[in-house]
Amino acid sequence: MRIAVVVPMWNQHALTARCLRSLATLVEQPEWVIVVDNGSVPEGRPEVLEARPGTEVLRMPRNLGFAAGCNAGIDWALERGAEAVLLLNNDTVVDAHLVGELRRGLAGDPRVAAVGGKTLTDESPARIHTAYSVLTFNAPLVRVEGWLEPRLDRFGEECDVDSVSGGAILLRREALEDVGRFDEEYFAYHEDVDWCTRARQRGWRIRYVPAAVVLHRMHASTGGGYAPAIVYLTARNAVRFVRKHGSIAQKLRFGVYTAGSLLRDLPYRWRLGQLAVFRWRLRGLVDGLLGRRPRLVELGLQ
Repeated sequence: MRIAVVVPMWNQHALTARCLRSLATLVEQPEWVIVVDNGSVPEGRPEVLEARPGTEVLRMPRNLGFAAGCNAGIDWALERGAEAVLLLNNDTVVDAHLVGELRRGLAGDPRVAAVGGKTLTDESPARIHTAYSVLTFNAPLVRVEGWLEPRLDRFGEECDVDSVSGGAILLRREALEDVGRFDEEYFAYHEDVDWCTRARQRGWRIRYVPAAVVLHRMHASTGGGYAPAIVYLTARNAVRFVRKHGSIAQKLRFGVYTAGSLLRDLPYRWRLGQLAVFRWRLRGLVDGLLGRRPRLVELGLQ
């Protein structure tokens, strides 16, 4: 199976170089490695090429977002005959058997559209960062299974799931041709949930393979757990997802849970002196409801 690895980056030169150096440890090497440079300043090409000679660098005119960056890399790879594309966050470090385990999961059934593995936190001692996601339509759109679980042996069974993380996901060529690319209107966050949902709607399977492992430096590429971009985009994109995919009952469920969550969140943020966090969340919900484009300039993303 001819596999291409696509690594989107925006400004995080050292993290990207670290990720690329880790690819040299893979037992099964990919056919291509593509870095999509989303308008980094300065340009990331020299450091990227030094970290892994032979890497293809696609330079975007500005930060087009994770979804668009992935799509650019996917298009490049498929045009050259890739049979599967591994999307990889630039703030990850791969286990030596990652590609082999993901490929095995994809090869098990031609109706498996995508395979994701177990993501661990890049710290000592490590914890599980993400296993897979369950779509709930609660205030958080999904329940992330394994979130910060200290027992690394948990979530150790292979299974079909609602969605796996776009930070390390192997996508089958035929599924990409059938389902399409990531929805670029998300910019970043929940585009992976959207793609997996669209694939399942078309009869494809999404598979979790825990033997495929990556280490992830949490929120390193967006500045921390309460960075405005994360709070705003996750809120906006959750609403976008519900508007796009939810039934009437699911939309009502999401609305009720979100209203209750806001009532609890406001006094909590007040006590912590984090009203700015609450305001960005509220802006995201409103913009998602009204179908507005994301506030990229205000968030410092463009």
